[in-house]
Amino acid sequence: MLTITVAVLLAVVVFLRLRRRTEARSRFDEKMTVAIVLALGILLARPRWARAS
Repeated sequence: MLTITVAVLLAVVVFLRLRRRTEARSRFDEKMTVAIVLALGILLARPRWARAS
């Protein structure tokens, strides 16, 4: 249940970050967005054995 909450929070953060204009983003903003998207991908695509509690 906690993983779903974190995944939803990260999805909202990614959505809000990507709404900004491309010209307004710095290199740091772009790198941070990539890191957040990677974390979201890892949370959503975990192998089945990692989900067992």
